[in-house]
Amino acid sequence: MAQTQPADGKATSRRTVAGRMWPAGGSACRRWMSVVFVLLCLCLPLLPLQAKKERKIVLLRRVHTYAATLDTVNIGSRTSYSYSRVVVNVDRRNGLLMTVPSAFAIARSKKRGFIKETYDRVDVVHYNDIVTTPLITTSTFPYGRNTVSGFARYLTPTIYGETIFGNSLISPFYPGNAQFYTYYVDVVHGGSIVTLRFKPKRNNTQLVRGSAVIDGLTGRILSCSFGGDYDHVRFFISLVMGEHGIASLYPKKGTTQLRFDFLGNKISGHCITYTGLPKTLEDSVCADKQKDFDLMARVRPEKLRKEELALYKAMFDERRKDSINAADSLHRHRENWAKRVLWDAIGDNVLNRIKTSFGMNNRGYIRINPIMNPLYMGYSQRRGFVYKLDLNFSYQFTNNSELTTRFRGGYSFKLKQFYFRVPIYYYFNKRRNGYLKLEVGNGNHISSQSVSDNMHLTPADTLGTHLVMSELNQFTQDDGRLVFNYDLNSYLSFQVGVLYQLRHAVYNRFFQLYNWPTTYRSFAPVFELQLRPWGWSGPILTADYDRGLKNVLGAKANYERYEFNGEYIHHLNKLQLLEARVGVGFYTRKGGKSLFLSYENFQEDNIPGGWNDNWTGEFELLDSYLYNTSDYYVRGNLTYESPLLFLSWLPWVGRYMEMERIYVSALQTANVHPYVELGYGFTTRLFSMGIFVDSGQRSKAVGLKFGLELFRNW
Repeated sequence: MAQTQPADGKATSRRTVAGRMWPAGGSACRRWMSVVFVLLCLCLPLLPLQAKKERKIVLLRRVHTYAATLDTVNIGSRTSYSYSRVVVNVDRRNGLLMTVPSAFAIARSKKRGFIKETYDRVDVVHYNDIVTTPLITTSTFPYGRNTVSGFARYLTPTIYGETIFGNSLISPFYPGNAQFYTYYVDVVHGGSIVTLRFKPKRNNTQLVRGSAVIDGLTGRILSCSFGGDYDHVRFFISLVMGEHGIASLYPKKGTTQLRFDFLGNKISGHCITYTGLPKTLEDSVCADKQKDFDLMARVRPEKLRKEELALYKAMFDERRKDSINAADSLHRHRENWAKRVLWDAIGDNVLNRIKTSFGMNNRGYIRINPIMNPLYMGYSQRRGFVYKLDLNFSYQFTNNSELTTRFRGGYSFKLKQFYFRVPIYYYFNKRRNGYLKLEVGNGNHISSQSVSDNMHLTPADTLGTHLVMSELNQFTQDDGRLVFNYDLNSYLSFQVGVLYQLRHAVYNRFFQLYNWPTTYRSFAPVFELQLRPWGWSGPILTADYDRGLKNVLGAKANYERYEFNGEYIHHLNKLQLLEARVGVGFYTRKGGKSLFLSYENFQEDNIPGGWNDNWTGEFELLDSYLYNTSDYYVRGNLTYESPLLFLSWLPWVGRYMEMERIYVSALQTANVHPYVELGYGFTTRLFSMGIFVDSGQRSKAVGLKFGLELFRNW
């Protein structure tokens, strides 16, 4: 240690380190420098990670906003052509394959391999309005049917939309869907071409996983591949996107591998699609030869593989063999008549979904859901199991006029009642929603305590009849109506017509024994005014009025009824919605013979067709007499629908949840003050289910609603 003498005479201590002089307090300084050094050592490795995270955020922002950078409004109309090929192989099958819509033909066929090719004209009116016109179609499927139609959706993915196929599969390339996915930037090629990997945060059927090659400077997707499992189909899709402008939003080439598994049946498919093709043949040439194999060979953008050519060759050899053996066909025809009629004709039409066109330029069509398909059933607390039937018919006279009808029927095993409703529409002005509607149908059995009161009936009168008072009050009800509807503009519509209702005693023998009337009729003119303040995209308000007239077609009821209704469906996005309904109804007049009064705007749908068919806006646990016998009602219904809500978080079962709903309903009548019903529902590839609980004002009740959703998209 050396000592120095300062000018003031005081000695100052210094330390010599490596030939340098340090103040005596240098130990504290060195400690701080050590801390800084350690922090730098810890933080420096994090800097590249932070930079990588920021680069990923910038890349995702460019991908998610790429479609918005293009002018999708003023693109103008343009025409191109597309080609698609589907090859289907039946790897394993059993008798249950016949219950799958559009699979009956291959379930009955001895063959196991099939091919179908289509060549279409594609007219792009604007970004979301694309019209596809088939020009040439060749196929080896039996009877030329549109077999295994559930595969068709996977040919036209839209990766830049909220959903990839219709209202299914959440796209990882849409900005609002980033919350459902985790993204990784794996490889950078030359600084501008980036490989982006994505996987779902939850294991759910509505989500996909895969990767995409992206132009890092613009966010344009050059190619991508992804896979998933939806509606009994496991799929893997590879796309090469277009290169310039609007074409870059659509794939120019797509390859899809499909696998269908259902109760021991296994079907695999290979699909390939080319879009944006130039014109090769005149459309008129294709119209004359829509099933010409030589023409398909001319427009096909690539050669068929050896195994694909073998499928066509097998079909041609079979046709040639049939023509050679035509002389011996009479005996074979008689021998196989029963087989053809029972299986090919009746079986196909009974177990399969029927859809066919007819008339000039195929202006008419008929569509029938499977008649004897055990999968087409539903269940509710009140009606028990209901077996349903659905038939649609339409014929278009011109682009502005059409005749259409729909027969909906169902049998309730619990109530032993057949329900049906048949509306027939004649649209004379479709642009203005101008139509005439004739509708006939029936409803639930209706009861009226006033009937027995009017007859002065006592319990002693029912002795020996094995009936009780409640059974004597049971009546069937049928109705028919004829209405005229017209939209004055996008904001205002009106409807006028007549309503005829018929009630008939269920136990008419007892009524006839005492010479009491068994049938009660009512006839009423009806008026409706519909107001849409913000057009068709906003809420819809309706006001209804009907007045019962006596002595018209045997009617005795004399009443006056008003009902007001409002409903609004607000789409938060393509997959999330909030639906609200409010309604008020009351009678201002009830005549002495008005024994069976029921509200028109407030009644249940006896033949619900599935998850999207009136599962909202109803009271599942409420008996209709509680509001039909009331002088007034006030009701409200609120429904929230969203995928990936609650159950999708659960292990094992969560992966199958497609959509979930929350229901809240309230009712105020003269008999109930008030009635509240809560519910929760979900849908999967197999079924939809809803669980409901009421307010328990009279007695606590829990109800269940169930509907099979098998192959609803097939």
